[in-house]
Amino acid sequence: MSAKQQAVQLMADPAGLFNDSITRMHSIARAELEEIQHLAMDLRFQEHRQSIEILRKLSDRLGVNELREFNDVTPLLFAHTAFKSYPSSLMEKKRFDLMTKWLDKLTSYDLSTLDVSDCVSIDGWIDRLDEETPLEVITSSGTTGTLSIIPKSKRGATKSMQMWRMFLFQTFGKEPAEEERNVQVDVIWPNHARGKLGHLRMADMIRTEFTGGDESRFHALYNDAIDTDLMFLASRMQLAAARGELDRLKIDPALLQRKEEFTAMQERRPREMADFLAKCTRDLAGKRVFMTSAYPLMHQLAEEGLKQGVSGVFAPDSAILTGGGTKGYVLPENFMDGIREFLGVERIQEGYGMSEISAFHWACDQGHYHVQPWVIPFLLHPESGEPLPRRGKVTGRAAFYDLFNEAHWGGVISGDEITIEWDEPCPCGLESVYIHHDIMRYSEKQGVDDDRISCSATTQVNDEAVNFMREYAA
Repeated sequence: MSAKQQAVQLMADPAGLFNDSITRMHSIARAELEEIQHLAMDLRFQEHRQSIEILRKLSDRLGVNELREFNDVTPLLFAHTAFKSYPSSLMEKKRFDLMTKWLDKLTSYDLSTLDVSDCVSIDGWIDRLDEETPLEVITSSGTTGTLSIIPKSKRGATKSMQMWRMFLFQTFGKEPAEEERNVQVDVIWPNHARGKLGHLRMADMIRTEFTGGDESRFHALYNDAIDTDLMFLASRMQLAAARGELDRLKIDPALLQRKEEFTAMQERRPREMADFLAKCTRDLAGKRVFMTSAYPLMHQLAEEGLKQGVSGVFAPDSAILTGGGTKGYVLPENFMDGIREFLGVERIQEGYGMSEISAFHWACDQGHYHVQPWVIPFLLHPESGEPLPRRGKVTGRAAFYDLFNEAHWGGVISGDEITIEWDEPCPCGLESVYIHHDIMRYSEKQGVDDDRISCSATTQVNDEAVNFMREYAA
């Protein structure tokens, strides 16, 4: 297969290029991979330049007609705020016709003939996009009062979840056996089973890809969906109060009537979460499972179980995924050891990702996040935005060009400060460049508004928003 043919497949089916093997995927020499990436980056750019209006206008203004070197793409990287660049009044006034026109400028798919005239809610509008287009739109949690709207593709989302399964159940260093390629496990999902938020969109795909389609093996805390319109209301109220403009905020009476339903659910959740996890550890004891949750919840579950003399709950080859920061919760130094002991698993997996790109960069046994081959990473100067050297150990603002993104432009500048090791091989044996474990949001470091979409933060955001609505009852 020629380098150009490999570039085309890297864009369309990264797993297939490496025969669905994580060992092959992260054993390719950097020079060989970069040759393929160089070709793919311009191929994807030329494709998106024709189909995405906002990219075409930007590249025309800058005079960028082709991408020859990696850094050629950096002037075209979108700020992560691009996906919420619409007037928030359009959501408030339910002008989903204009929201569709705005989204049409960001996606490679033609939305010009889509009729949304009868849509009366955010969820209804996104459902219409789901039903009549190749898109699977995801939203952020609206931490700054405006929802980010990201036009993902259904095909890409399915492929991404298949790659999740590869990294969760394969072992680097050996070719996957048949049982590793077609894993079926019970899924513990301590969240809502549905919703438009990025991680809730994943729930449907995990249900299909991890359980073999057996609904009885998908165990969710709540079987319903988070209401996007209520989340939007909560975030708008919170922002208006911070600006001293709450009395000027126009609130949909129908949504306001449902506020108590929202707050009651939040009040019940700690008890229901504890009962749910206790039931799962009892009913699924000894079974192979997939479970994901943030560090604090995992630690609390393990701590309580170990106090009761319970340990080794699940099969050792279960897949446990955690991360997302501590959200101010102080964890003991060896908290991961306690989680492993209680759950009885051989390893706990961590990863780094964001909703704006398709990839999840999985951590190796050294705690390094290895960059996926279909993503080209960049480090930018935090103030000037200039690209930093692609050699040595470098710290800067994270940016990525995702070659697999087909529905929207894959070049994005994040709000994260990361450190990349470009040259020193990782002791784990993976050939890919890697990101060091310690990652910081610039908003936390500088105390500025630097909102990035983070699916792991949505529980905290939901709590804050609901608490706010309770305090400011109308």
